[in-house]
Amino acid sequence: MTMKKRMSDAYLAMGGLACLCLSAVVGRGAEERRLEIDLRDAKALEQWHVEDKRASVAGGELVLDGRNAPSRVFLKTPAFGDVTLAASYLVEDSAGVKAVGFVIGSTDSATSTYVHYDANGAILCRGEADKPWQEIRRTGKKHVSGTWYAARVERKGSRVSVFFDNKLLYETECAGEPGLVGFYASQTVGHIKDIVVSGTPAAPITEWKPISVLQKWVHVCTDAGAGGYEAFPDVCRTAEGRLLAVFYAGYGHVAMPNEKLPKGGRISGCFSDDEGATWLEAFTLFDGPYDDRDPSVTQLKDGRLACVFFTLKPKPEGKSGFDKLGSFMVTSADGGKSWDSEPSQISPDHLCSSPIRELSDGRLALGLYYASPQGAHGAVTFSEDGGKTWGAPVKIPTGGLRYDAETDLIELKDGSLFAALRGQKHSGWARSSDGGKTWSTAEVFGFPGHCHYLHRAPGDIILMAHRLPATSLHYSLDECQTWSENVLVDSVGGAYPSMVTLKDGSILIIYYEEGPGSSIRAKRFRATREGIKWLRVGE
Repeated sequence: MTMKKRMSDAYLAMGGLACLCLSAVVGRGAEERRLEIDLRDAKALEQWHVEDKRASVAGGELVLDGRNAPSRVFLKTPAFGDVTLAASYLVEDSAGVKAVGFVIGSTDSATSTYVHYDANGAILCRGEADKPWQEIRRTGKKHVSGTWYAARVERKGSRVSVFFDNKLLYETECAGEPGLVGFYASQTVGHIKDIVVSGTPAAPITEWKPISVLQKWVHVCTDAGAGGYEAFPDVCRTAEGRLLAVFYAGYGHVAMPNEKLPKGGRISGCFSDDEGATWLEAFTLFDGPYDDRDPSVTQLKDGRLACVFFTLKPKPEGKSGFDKLGSFMVTSADGGKSWDSEPSQISPDHLCSSPIRELSDGRLALGLYYASPQGAHGAVTFSEDGGKTWGAPVKIPTGGLRYDAETDLIELKDGSLFAALRGQKHSGWARSSDGGKTWSTAEVFGFPGHCHYLHRAPGDIILMAHRLPATSLHYSLDECQTWSENVLVDSVGGAYPSMVTLKDGSILIIYYEEGPGSSIRAKRFRATREGIKWLRVGE
C-alpha cells in the first residue's frame, strides 16, 4: 500500500473532513498514525463529538467555555491504543481552578484516562460515569492566565507519561482502555491549538455515548465565583413552585478572609424552574464579614423563605484557627429575590447544619449542636413567633458518648419528634414525646452517618440521607422504628445531603463532591415500599 493510498483511506475514514493532516509510519508490523489537527477550516468542529453549545472553533483555536460547567470535546476518529496527545493551551482569567484536561482512551464521554492541568498542578485521573475523579498521581506546577503552554500525555502499554512546558513531570502505571482523545475546560475558558495526535490505531468506537446519557446526576453549581469550592447544600420548593438550592461558596473547606476573598466564605444560591434538570446562575444570598457556612433553607407557611447558617471568625492576628460565632437566620419575603441585609442570631454558642422544621402546631424547630474538648451534644431550639425569638437549646442526652451532632429532626405521625445525630464512628437517634421539652437518651443506629437529613416521601416513607459510606441513605416504613439496609447514592464523599419531593412524587437529592473544586450534584429517585429506584433527572 502506498503512502498516498493510506492517506486517502484515512481521509475517507474521517468522513471527508479536510481539516486533518494525516501521515502514517509503518514499523514492526504495526502501523502508527500521526494527525495534525487543522482548526482553520470552517467545518473544523464537525470532526469532534461536542457535548454542549459552549465549544467552538475560532482563529485557528478550539475554544471551550467551561466557566459554569465543564465543556468537553472528543475527536470522533480514530481510536488509539498507545497514543501521544500534544497541544498548546491557554486559560482565561476566571474564578476557580482554571483547568484544561487532556483526555486519552475515551470509550464514552465519561470513561477515560485524563490529565487535569489546573492552576497549581497536573493531576492524572481515571474517570467513569459514577466515579469521574479517581486520582492516580499529581505533581505541582503553575500556569497563569493569558499565557500559552505546551502539554503532552503519552501512553505506552500501561505506562503513562505527563509533560508540561516541554518537561517530563512524571511517569506512572495507569491501566486504561483504547479509545478516543479529547479535551475539556473547567472553571475557565480554555483555548487549545497545535494539536498533534500519534499512536497505534485501535478498533473504532461504533457507538458514542454522551455524558448526559451515562450519568444519572447533574451539577447544580460548579462555580459560584468565590474560589471554585461549593459544599454543604440544602434545597426546598418555594411558594412560587421553583426549587431553590443554597450552599457554601469559598476556596476550600474553610475559607477565611484573604486578599482574593476579603469577606471569606459566603452563602450562595441558585434556582431551578424545571424540577432540577437545569439550574440558573448562582447568586450571593448572604455574605457577612467572616466565613458564613452550612446553610439550610425552608419555605415557611407565612410565605417567607428562611435560611439558617453559622459563622466562623479568624482568631486575632498572630493566632491560628477560628472562633465560632453561633447560628443565624436571614429571610426573604419575595421568593428569594432579596434577603435581609443583617442576620438575626438564633444561638451565640450552638451551630446548625439542618433546616428549620415547621411543626403541625405552628412552632418552628431547629436542630443545633455544641462541641468543646470536654464533650459534644445535639440540641433543639424552638420559636413560637415565626423566628423572631428562639428558646434556650434543649440538650439531647448523650449517654456518655460524644455526638458532634449536626442534628436534624422530623415530626412523626403520632406527634412525637425524632432526631438524628452525628457521631464519629457511630451515629445516633433520640425521641421526644412532649413536643421537644425533654428527649430520650441518644441510642446508636448501628451504622455511621454524618449530617443526616430527614424527609417524608409520598406513601409515608421516611428517608434519611447522610455521609458515610460516601453519600448514602436509609429509609423507614414504620415511622423511624426500623431502617433499611444502606443504599449508596453516589461514590463521592462530601454529602451533607438534602431532599425535596418533585411534582411527580419522585425525590431530588442534592449533595456535594468534596476535594479541590468541589461542586454540588443532584440525583433523582422514586421511593417505594419495595426499595429505591433511580431515575434520570429531568425525564
